[in-house]
Amino acid sequence: MSSIRVVIIRAGSALIPDGVNTFIFELGAAMIRKGLEVYILSGCGSSFHNNQLSHIFDIDEIPEIVCLRKEQFTSRVEQVAYWVTNGNPVLRSLKPDITIMNGVVPCWSPGVRIVVCHGLKTHGSYHTTQKLYDFLMYRAGASLVAVSQTLKQEIASELGFKDVTVIPIGLDTRKYSSLPRERREPAILHVGTRPVKNPSTTLKAFKVLSEEKPEARLYITGSDIVQHELSKNEIRDTVHFLGVIPRRELRTLCSKVTAISAPSFYEAFPYTTLEAFAAGTPVVGSKAIPTELLVDGYNGYRITSPEDHFELADRLLDLIQNTSKWKTMSSNAKATALNYDAQKIAEAYLSLSRRSEEN
Repeated sequence: MSSIRVVIIRAGSALIPDGVNTFIFELGAAMIRKGLEVYILSGCGSSFHNNQLSHIFDIDEIPEIVCLRKEQFTSRVEQVAYWVTNGNPVLRSLKPDITIMNGVVPCWSPGVRIVVCHGLKTHGSYHTTQKLYDFLMYRAGASLVAVSQTLKQEIASELGFKDVTVIPIGLDTRKYSSLPRERREPAILHVGTRPVKNPSTTLKAFKVLSEEKPEARLYITGSDIVQHELSKNEIRDTVHFLGVIPRRELRTLCSKVTAISAPSFYEAFPYTTLEAFAAGTPVVGSKAIPTELLVDGYNGYRITSPEDHFELADRLLDLIQNTSKWKTMSSNAKATALNYDAQKIAEAYLSLSRRSEEN
């Protein structure tokens, strides 16, 4: 097992804290714990010390990092050209037994090739040129993985591919603890401020909720925060914009709030929901969250529309006020998270690679 070399790739930067890169480092760490030799090949990014990466991604086992260049790519065209010219020689020099590409990466390598789709509409739309590019690159790949059943169906509908293996994202559940209800704040957490994460609906819902529960608080994390939405709002003193915070702090925050608000317009398989569950925190989310993860009435609630702030407020308030129901959902949430432990996900990728070698 120790002779197996795995290279995990991202076309852009694999070193910035987002969901895809969290997956990359979680998977890499889990494979190291299994005795594999793991490299992360990043299209761009500056060098970080291992202790910095450990702090950013909240992991202890750091893979070897290889960056094609320091500068960010200015366009998709530049990125593709640079990978074709420079990425292929670097990848071949690493001599991987297994290559795991996150998204479409225009390079080819020896050994088993696995392409992981984390979503087709992560920016809220799916342009024709991107669709054509994805179709051609996924067709050239060996094994295609979708991170949820919903995404598998979307890939079949949009691109026509049906031979897709579903392997969800994972995390090291050992690091998460769940505070009992009586030690938690009557608070809501919303993670992500990009439009697709829909923070405005959470803000509207919290205003409604505050009329019933004035002592409640709302925490919002993420970059590109537009605080002027609260400039003339009477609830501004109970809303806390935290900016981008390290995963360790986010893990702690998930454990001290009562519920997570996630009225996203689009998700493939959100880490926010998975991390909340690992911390025993129920989630109130939109139908964008895969049904195999968020089960209405079991580990949280699903709202009918991502823009229905009244329903969102009602469900969040129910979790704050109904302690007995909260405890049941919290227990179910923790049980759900165990299904997505990183070691299980790493084994799923190794099993897929063995099947690919046999075919």
